[in-house]
Amino acid sequence: MASGSWKPTPLGGQLSKNNASCRMADKLFHDLVTLFVVVNPIGVVPLFVAVAGHESAAARRRIAGQAILISTVILFVFIGIGQIVLEALGIDLASFRIAGGLVLLIIALRMVLQEAHDPRADSSASYGNIAVFPLAMPFIAGPASIMAVVLMTDNNVYSFRQEVETAALLVVVLGFTYGCLVGADFVQRLLGSTGANVVSRIMGLILAALAVQSILSGFHDIHPAD
Repeated sequence: MASGSWKPTPLGGQLSKNNASCRMADKLFHDLVTLFVVVNPIGVVPLFVAVAGHESAAARRRIAGQAILISTVILFVFIGIGQIVLEALGIDLASFRIAGGLVLLIIALRMVLQEAHDPRADSSASYGNIAVFPLAMPFIAGPASIMAVVLMTDNNVYSFRQEVETAALLVVVLGFTYGCLVGADFVQRLLGSTGANVVSRIMGLILAALAVQSILSGFHDIHPAD
């Protein structure tokens, strides 16, 4: 038998790599669920039908494209400079995480507990450019979405690569939202008002759980366990 030709497998290093991969996958899944819940593509559909249902198919596609583009710009601006602005104001991320969690919790409770209503009742209102208001803000890039992207791209917690991955997931969710808006009539017929209401409430429940987790994480950052 040849001597000095066999070396033991670095099992510890392999386990470390596997654990890192699992943590990365967990974060990506958590971010994807969070973004899907706060943007709420399905919940935007009946609202889009209410404010743009009277437009032609080509006009609806144009309005949907503008709304998604404006939402993307807004959210990416907050990904890029949101934390910088907070630090300039002397607000640490732990405090913002708690405040953001509280706001997300309020929004989630409204999603779960609000009385069902016909969104067409508000369709007579004059919104001006509906791609900007109310579609881009506050329907798509609302307070929940803004706070979520800032918290998920904390420079003190996540690496640049992780922040890029979160941004890529945001693009995926916004792309899915665009598809839902373009096919709003089909989605509305498929789910119906009751189905869309049920989906919205389920997302509200998930968002409430994520909000509580954000609040607890903020308190843990301020008072870490001994």
